Formats: sequence, structure tokens, C-alpha cells
Amino acid sequence: MKRNRTAKNTEFRKLLKQAFALNQRPLPWAKALAAGISSGLPVLIGVLLGQFHYGLIASLGGLAFLYMFNEPYALRSKKIFFAALGLSLSAGLGVLLSEQPFLAAAAVGAIGALAVFIFGAYQFTGPSALFFVLVFLINNHTAESPALFFLHAVLVFLGGMLSWLLAMWAYPFKPHGTESKAVKQEYIALTTLAESAGSAEFYEVRQHAWSALKSAETDLGNATAKWTRSNRLVQLTSLHLQAKTIYAEIIKRGDRFSPVAKEAADNLQLIASSVEASGKKSFAAAPRMQTETGDALTESTRKAYDILTGQREKRTRDTELKTQPFKTIFADAFNKHSMVFFAAIRFGVVLVFAALVAHFLPIDLSYWVTLSAAAVMSGATILSTFNRSLQRSVGTIVGIVIAAIILSFEPDGLYVAFMIFTFTALTELAIVLNYAVAAFFITPNALMLAESTSQIGDLSYFASARIVDVLIGSAIGLLGVLMIGRRHASSLIPQLAAKTLRSQQRFMSLLFSAYSPDIEAEPIELKKMHTNLTNLKLVLDTARGELPQRTENLAHLQQVFLAAEQLGFLLENAAQKDRLALSPAQLGQLYLFFEMMANAIEGNWPFAEHVIPEIPGFPEVEQELAALQETIRMSTREPKLTEQDEALE
Repeated sequence: MKRNRTAKNTEFRKLLKQAFALNQRPLPWAKALAAGISSGLPVLIGVLLGQFHYGLIASLGGLAFLYMFNEPYALRSKKIFFAALGLSLSAGLGVLLSEQPFLAAAAVGAIGALAVFIFGAYQFTGPSALFFVLVFLINNHTAESPALFFLHAVLVFLGGMLSWLLAMWAYPFKPHGTESKAVKQEYIALTTLAESAGSAEFYEVRQHAWSALKSAETDLGNATAKWTRSNRLVQLTSLHLQAKTIYAEIIKRGDRFSPVAKEAADNLQLIASSVEASGKKSFAAAPRMQTETGDALTESTRKAYDILTGQREKRTRDTELKTQPFKTIFADAFNKHSMVFFAAIRFGVVLVFAALVAHFLPIDLSYWVTLSAAAVMSGATILSTFNRSLQRSVGTIVGIVIAAIILSFEPDGLYVAFMIFTFTALTELAIVLNYAVAAFFITPNALMLAESTSQIGDLSYFASARIVDVLIGSAIGLLGVLMIGRRHASSLIPQLAAKTLRSQQRFMSLLFSAYSPDIEAEPIELKKMHTNLTNLKLVLDTARGELPQRTENLAHLQQVFLAAEQLGFLLENAAQKDRLALSPAQLGQLYLFFEMMANAIEGNWPFAEHVIPEIPGFPEVEQELAALQETIRMSTREPKLTEQDEALE
């Protein structure tokens, strides 16, 4: 019993330390300054025009700027615009339902669920539903009349458009800075991968290179829009496509423990150091050797260098990365097995419950209960939700005291504008360090926006009431996440992993079959494989944040996913080349091989090695199948519980 208690205390101390640890990251000074302007300037304009209250409302639109991250301008433009539109609609709806508490509770749940669903479906990082809920609640509880809903919506939208201008002002000067950096990073990673070929570190470096390639693929895909098309974007996209070819050539050698030619590594290093400079008119290309080597990897790096120097800039349809239409993205996320759909429903239900509890509490402006529940549930996993509840509680208590002291002096409009600017800028700086530190500034900022025009009265009552609201809301959010689907992600892993393997089997059989009834089925099966891999990754990421944690088990399953992801890339690469068909017996053997792996991981059955059919011309696919088989064999071993796990159970 004592041992169990000690294990629990150790785990709790570990969680506390993790919740309040400061991240060592560079501070975004430029973004913080722009964020402060986006929120403070509307208030200042309102003061100068003698409409202080309207300035506060428009300032809520400045929260759209907080959805900006280091992304391509094509994505940023759409993201900030729709964030501003969403904040505007939230404000208008909040005012419209200001005298309908039960409809308002349903509406805030719907707004939160919709925002969580959209952000999850597109895998956007950022505050998700939090600020949409904040804007709805502030307008719902401070509106003078439901008839003013359109005015509030317009004012918030105008503030959002100011955020859009601040987010986009640098586009004419550096239109493809994010994409250039992403391509540079993938060539740096390829250089390191090439140098590690044949060494013991190859597989670890390979995963880093693969992550860099995926990051560049995402950025370049998000950069595609009619108004962003340019020769520079075509060049960067061509460099990325060539990088994928180079990656495939390197792993052929690395898997056979063969070193890479020095010229290939030198070419990669030269490209990496020149990518950003190549976008400038003053760029002067260094000469390279023209002698034919017969080495496929070296020739691939030479082609990449030719693209960099402008010798292969001809536009083709292959130089545009196609992104999935929004209908497909939403359809994939809108099903009963989707973590995105489940998280959205849970968020909405808990938010409605919190809003109803807040309505029946005998405290004025108790919407802080609902807002705190939303803030706590904004964590991506149960572990991060637990951390958020601790951070929110501690940080908000400090923030409420700061705000109460400031508001007790009844500051004038100019001072309020300055404080909103300061708190918003400090929030952007602090959020990089720790959410608890950011809450020191988020809370007084929200209170300044909501209650600058009201009388505080008793300072101790005001502070204690807000603190009670925050503690109740944080508890509701945490309990909601713990009680609804606490281990939902873990329960989905076996089924999704088996589904992914079976989709890879269908795609591979189609690629290497001479009797494929419909060659047009290839893109369909490829899309299904990509969707299944994406869903599996999301579930694994979520499961890593569940409590109690099964670290060893999830580590093995993560290796299964990485091997399946690499196999998917190699199969997609094989689809671009000529292939010899497998015999019916070999295809049957391949089907049995995948089905045995899928059954083993779905039922957690012991798995023994099976014979892998020969894949003519693609030894790297055979090697990856062997690696996948080994990861599944490791993951289906009987898991051993540690003393700490036994205590948690």
C-alpha cells in the first residue's frame, strides 16, 4: 500500500513539474508587437472618436491575429479572414441571444464544437475554439439590447480586418519566406541523412529527414493559391519533389549499409546553403561538375541543383501540390471513429453543461465558468488538459488580482487602450514559455475588455467571485475530459492500425497486379491509404497524452506507424515507375502477409515472421516490409506492467 502511494506521489510531482516547466524557445517579439497593435488600436480609435465602448467591441476582432503562425501567406490570408468572420458571427449571435440563457448555452456549445472540429480536421495549431467562445460570452453578457447584434458583429469584423492587414503586410517583401525555409530545412536534413548512410545512426537520422520532408510538403501545399502562383513557388515545389526522389535513393543505400558518394552529399549541402539566396536577383550559382557518374543519387542531386539555378523552371502540372478539397477533409473527419469528431462533441457537451451551471450560480457575470471550462479543454490530450487546469487556475488567480487592482482605479480610455496593448503583447511572449505565465496576462486582458465600462465596487468580492468562477469552470472542464472517453484514443489504435495495413495491401496489390480491373482505382486506394495513416497518427498522438500512460506499449505502436508511413511513401514512389507484375501466387502470399499482420495487431495476438514475396526492382520495399513485420512482432508481445503502472491501475 505504501509503495502504491509513493508511486502516485511521484507521478503527481512529475505532472506538476511538467505543467509549470518553462520552455526554452526564442520569443516572438515582432508578432507580440503586432498582436498588441491589433487589440489596442481599435480601443484607441474608439477613444479618439468619443466611442470608447465601441472601441472595446472592435478590439475583440483583434483576437483574430492570435490565430496567425509561421505559415505560408496563402493559408494565413484565409485563416485570419475566416477567424475574423467567425469572431464576428460569435459576437452577433451572443448579442442576439443575450436574453435567452438556455439558447445561449446551446449556442456556445455549438460554437465551441464547430471550432474544435474545423481546427482538428485541418490540423491547425493555435487557440482553437477559445477566443470564439470568449467573444460570444462577453457580448452575450454585456449587450445592452439584442437589437444591436448587427452593430456588434460589424465592429468585431472591422477589428478582425485590421488583424488581417497586420498579418499580411510583409507579403510583398518576402512572399515565400516560409516555404523557402522549409525547403532549406529538408535539404539540410537530406545532407545529414546522406552523410549517415551506412552508419548505426542512419535510422534515427532518417526519421528526422522524413519529418522535414513532410513539413515542407505541408507548407508548399498550403502555399498554393491563384494569387500566390509564381516562378519562385514553382521552383521551390520542384525542389521539394526532387528532394523526395533523393530521399528514396538515399534510403536504398542506407538500408544496405552502403555509403553515399561524396559529390552527392556536397551537392545537397550546396543546395541547402543556397535555397533562400536563390530567390534573390543577385544570386550567382556556383559551378558544378558535368561529368556523368552513372550514380542515380548523384544525378538526382545534380537535377536538384539545376532546378535551383533556374535551368529547370518550366511550369508543368506536376509542379503544383494538390491539397484535398474541404468536402473531403470534413467527410474524413465526420465519422464515429474519428478522434476529431469525438473531441468536438465532447467539447460542445461539456461547454453546454458549464454554461447551464454558470446560469444557475448566484454570481454576477458567471460566464467565467464557461470560459474557464473552454480554456481547460483546449488541451489536445487528457494530460495536456490536466496541465491546463493547473496552469489556468494558478495563472488566472494572479491575473484576476492584477486586473482587479487596475480596474479599481477606474482607468480612462487611453490607459485602458495602453493596458490592452501591453497585456496582449505580453500574452504572445509568455505563451511561448508556459500557459500559466500567459494566463497572468490573458485574464486581466479579458477583464479589461469586458468590464472596463462597469463599476467594480467591492474589490475583494470582485476578485473572489472571479476566482471561484475559474476554479469551478476548470473543474468542470477537467472532469468532463476525464469522464467522457478517457481512453477513447487507445481503444481505437488496434482497429485503425489494422485498417491502415489492409489499405496498404490493397494499394500494393493493385500496383503489382497484371489483372487490375480498373487502373483508375490507384488514386482512390492511394487516397484511402493516406487518410488511414493520418487518422492513425492523430490517434497515437492523442493516446500518448492519456492517463495512465503505457509508454512502452505506445512506443512500439509508434514504430509500427513509422514503418507503415515509410512503406506508404515507397509504394507511392513505386507508382511513378515501371513495374513488373507479381504472379497470382505472389499476390496471394502478399495478401496473407498483410492479413496476418493486421489480425495480430487488431487482436494483440503473438506474431511470428512470415515469408516476404520478392518485389522485382524494388528491394527497398522488401526491406521496409521486413522492418514493418519486426515492429509488429515487437508490439504484439505481452506487455509487462511496471510497479508504477500497477499502482496507477
